[in-house]
Amino acid sequence: MPSFASEIRRQLAARTAQPRGAGPTAELAGLVDAAGSVDEGGITVRTASAAVARSLVRLWRSEFGLEPRLSPPEAKSGAFGRRRHAVRVEGNRAVQAAEELRAERERATRSATRSAAREGAGSAGIAYLRGAFQGAGSVTGPAYRRGHHLEFVHGSEEFVRRVAALSPAPLRVTRRRGRWVAYTKSAEGVTTILARMGLDEAVLEYEARAVVGEAKANANRVTNFDAANAGRTAVAAARQQEALEGLDPAKLPPALREMLELRLENPDASLAELARLGGLSKSAANHRLRRLVGLSVGKSVSAPVPETTARKPTLSKD
Repeated sequence: MPSFASEIRRQLAARTAQPRGAGPTAELAGLVDAAGSVDEGGITVRTASAAVARSLVRLWRSEFGLEPRLSPPEAKSGAFGRRRHAVRVEGNRAVQAAEELRAERERATRSATRSAAREGAGSAGIAYLRGAFQGAGSVTGPAYRRGHHLEFVHGSEEFVRRVAALSPAPLRVTRRRGRWVAYTKSAEGVTTILARMGLDEAVLEYEARAVVGEAKANANRVTNFDAANAGRTAVAAARQQEALEGLDPAKLPPALREMLELRLENPDASLAELARLGGLSKSAANHRLRRLVGLSVGKSVSAPVPETTARKPTLSKD
């Protein structure tokens, strides 16, 4: 099953099959900057996504009239051993296209710089961001156990800082294992970026899966809490049972004798259950149990009997 990030790249690539609005050239500029290399003879872009490779072919044809060469997947390489497609354009027109893409990148960057609000970065800047994500972006699924995370990873600090400037949500920039990273760990940041890139369906899916994931996490916390409480109750009851079995009921006052019989007959019962069976308040039941335990060790007063008084886990309201 493809990862959530792979599905996002596929959806972004599919948008180029039905171009709408401005920005396909800026999108191609972002892709080339993120995953391409320019040499004297042309431009080569490598990607592990077949959908992105097909998108590149369409963009080269529609924007520059070039007929790219799509090579078969290369041998597995990189940190995750992925097979990569290589899309290459060559010739004087390709070299000229490289210059035009640089100019398009500068226009996208200037539009973001002029904008006072991030959400006003403009269609060219958002289109560049779409291309950059297809080439260097990743996002974890909403149910990921370590939380929300969207990032752009690249060897060039200039590229990563440009992406951070164009992003409609704040991105932190750092250096990690020799590469530069711009990232957000907030759910709002992730959904804002996906929405501005035109992925409304992905945002709805992300939010729905996040709700389900949070509900499961809350259920697990409650289950773990209940299991821990059951363990504490069993330990407390076992200690009481051992201490109380040596008492002689005939030598006890009626109230203590009744409590002793209740505890011995219900060794696994909690304090609340014992109180209910005896028609008492929890405070009265606990007081009598303390006196019984104290008598069993030759004292008139004992420390409180361990009971399940742990605080309930706090459930997320988000």
